[in-house]
Amino acid sequence: MDLKKGIILCAGYGKRVLPLTKTTPKPLLKINEVPLIEYSIRILTELGVREIAVNVHHLKDKIIDYLKSNYPQIKIFTEEIILDTGGALVNAKTFLSDDYFIVLNSDTVWQKNYIPYMKSLIHKTINNNFYAGLLLSRKEKSFDNNLKPDFSLNGDILINKKHHIYTGFQIMNSELLQERKLEPFSVKKIWDDLIIDKKITGVLFEDIFYHTTDLYIYNKLKIKNIIF
Repeated sequence: MDLKKGIILCAGYGKRVLPLTKTTPKPLLKINEVPLIEYSIRILTELGVREIAVNVHHLKDKIIDYLKSNYPQIKIFTEEIILDTGGALVNAKTFLSDDYFIVLNSDTVWQKNYIPYMKSLIHKTINNNFYAGLLLSRKEKSFDNNLKPDFSLNGDILINKKHHIYTGFQIMNSELLQERKLEPFSVKKIWDDLIIDKKITGVLFEDIFYHTTDLYIYNKLKIKNIIF
């Protein structure tokens, strides 16, 4: 099942990649001469997503100019105050009106080898009536050895034990946003409620997970031959 809509989270300050992000927003930093946001747009396109949105705040004009020049069809949600990952979704809920939609972090270097795992997560979440699903990485598969794990899986159910790392790819049901106030909050609040209700699942990505965590990791990634 292809999902029609996806949103790429691009509003953050990128403080761990300073001083680069004083002048360049993190989604426009390049890996192998390709801006990070391009990896996100390409993976959504490969998944069959036809309508893409982006939220912006820090150095927003640079991201807006890039998108208008290259992808004028992408919907842009500007945040006057930064709304965090949960508030960003509520702010875009009129766009994210389908039953299920994709949420993507823009600082993971997405590649085609993710696609089978993403499709597996989409089918697993929808076919089993979960409200959300997260794509996870084994800690030992993370390029950044210092990344801390976030969750575990108990069978198909996501649980709050810290064995696996969240990759930055999730699918969600739009019902989760309907009663939420527009205010800054982390999407983890939604996840925590779903964990209690056993209504959130996950799939493990079994290849190397590349994430631009900080300046040190970014500089290491820049010299790797990573291609989409």
